[in-house]
Parts: sequence; structure tokens; C-alpha cells
Amino acid sequence: MMKTGLSMRLFAALLCAGICIGAASCEKKGDTVTPSDLNTTSSQSTEKPLSELETLVQDDEFQEQVKALSQTYESKGIKLEVVAEVDSIVYKCIYTVKVDENKSKEELAEHLESKAFETSIDSVLRSFKAQVPQTRSVIVRYIDMDGNIIASKEYK
Repeated sequence: MMKTGLSMRLFAALLCAGICIGAASCEKKGDTVTPSDLNTTSSQSTEKPLSELETLVQDDEFQEQVKALSQTYESKGIKLEVVAEVDSIVYKCIYTVKVDENKSKEELAEHLESKAFETSIDSVLRSFKAQVPQTRSVIVRYIDMDGNIIASKEYK
């Protein structure tokens, strides 16, 4: 059991570092999204154009970084996804193995409340806001293999 707690804390620390790196690379990229870039579908399409935040998160380079980071956690039974939901960035840490939800919930909730993690997420949020000023928050969700949220926190 101690190994599980340690690996969760290690994962959380690596996730935090990965989030910071991914967000920083988006900021360094220097690309700005203009309203004309957002409407890439034809005027006859019924699809809603992507928001600036969705465009940023769906960017191939950004998703490649997410995929590379996710691959480092696969052996630990965790898959990482990053999506935009309305005006928030959502980091989904999805367990692909069975976890003790009660123990995990306590450990992850404690981690999400830690000052160090909050400081790192604040940095991520500032990086996204630099690219897309309408970005309201970063949400981190830990999800079990059945799709249930184990722990979650929104950082504004």
C-alpha cells in the first residue's frame, strides 16, 4: 500500500512538471490565434467553430506533448488527456487499473490541496491566459477505470 501512495505522489509531481512544460511550450510557440483562424469549416457546415482555447488544446504540437507525457505514465496504469471545456483547461488523469478509491481519494484530495501543486497549476493557468485571455480555470480530475471521478479540483 505504501508503494501505491508513493507512486501516486510521484505521478502527481511528474504530472505537475509535465503540465508546466506543456503550458510553457504553448506560450513559447508564439502563435496567436485570430478569429479568422477559428472558423476553419465552410459556411455551409453546421459544426460550431472551435473556441480559441479548443484550438490551442487541439493543436497537434500540444497534443503530441500530452501523448508523450501520457506514455510515461502508462506503465503506472494512468492515461492523461487534456481537453478544453467551455473556458477551462481540463487535465484528466484516467486510471487504467483498479485502485482503492477510498485511499486514493484521500491521497489525491490532499495532493490537490497542497500549496506546491496549487502554485504550479497557477503557473499553468497564467501560461494559458497569456495565449487565450478568456481562460477561466484549470481543472485537474483523477478518474477511475469505470469513469468515476476520484478527486477533482478547479483552480481559478
